[in-house]
Amino acid sequence: MVRSAHPELTEVDAFSRQLKELFYIDNHVFIGMPKTEAFATDDFKKFVESKAKDFVFVYFPWNNTLVKTVGKEEYLKLKTNRNQDLITAEEQQKLRDYKVAVLGMSVGLNIAFVLTQAGISNNIVLADFDELDTTNLNRILAGIHQIGLNKTIIAARHIYEDNPFAEVTMLTEGVNETNLEELIKAGKVDCIVEEIDDFPFKIHARLLAMKYKIPVVMVTDNGDGVVLHVERYDKGHDQIWGKPAEFFTNALAAGPLGKEQAGMMIIQNIVGGVHRVDPKMIASVQRVIAKELVSWSQLGSAAILGGVVVTYTVKQIALGREPRKIFARGSARSRLSAATIQHHEHVRTR
Repeated sequence: MVRSAHPELTEVDAFSRQLKELFYIDNHVFIGMPKTEAFATDDFKKFVESKAKDFVFVYFPWNNTLVKTVGKEEYLKLKTNRNQDLITAEEQQKLRDYKVAVLGMSVGLNIAFVLTQAGISNNIVLADFDELDTTNLNRILAGIHQIGLNKTIIAARHIYEDNPFAEVTMLTEGVNETNLEELIKAGKVDCIVEEIDDFPFKIHARLLAMKYKIPVVMVTDNGDGVVLHVERYDKGHDQIWGKPAEFFTNALAAGPLGKEQAGMMIIQNIVGGVHRVDPKMIASVQRVIAKELVSWSQLGSAAILGGVVVTYTVKQIALGREPRKIFARGSARSRLSAATIQHHEHVRTR
């Protein structure tokens, strides 16, 4: 690409710095030596010469930037180097190959980014029909320049900028039973992270997960804390939030749920009852019902916490482990502890 023909293009040379990082990673004898000395050695010069052609260019059209970088495998080596030995090379490969579908890009956007930043799900599915509004910016990792942009596209851009070799499937029209089942049949989903507001879809997604034996993870913000749900349909679990599936299918068959009725179903079955809900959230729900607030209250700190909690949980599932109890200090302690208890109830198989 000729610079004179594209004066508006921003070019970034990440490659030269990446070679310096790779040199230390691949040549342990130089670890601890001052960089100026190490980079002056013949070993480094030979290393650079051997790698001189091992680069690719990545173009980001949304910010008109062209980046010179190492290829896919060496990028993964660099990207996950600081994960050692908290995550072994073998485990990192398993996490990379584990395919996650994140449905809903409010809390889900944070989840998707933290997952991929941790090297989990190089092939990831993102779904949301909604567009970014300014009122979303208290909890969504985005900027004012992205107002009006589909949330799925915002999430995908975050992921590609973090890992240009990721493969992102974007459902910008949203997710439904049909396209979700098609993705599952195509082998693109090993785990569902469900963060959709639509209550009937929550049920239908879990019925599909039961059918195809796929685990479902969901986190619900609760004031400053979160409530975690893990349903191990991959291990034969056959209930939804601790109740027989028929309980919910019968409720849906009785007719459409109003917002208040759906809200009570969420509070009773997902959060675990009114007594487990942050009192300030209950007050805000009452104001929503009274049309004094546009929507229920949500905090950015809880959304980020949700991303961390779900990433930890998905990592344990992908590696064949049982997630350990999650604790937090202060006022969120009881809610997080309660979430873990619910988790164990929901993974229990018959």
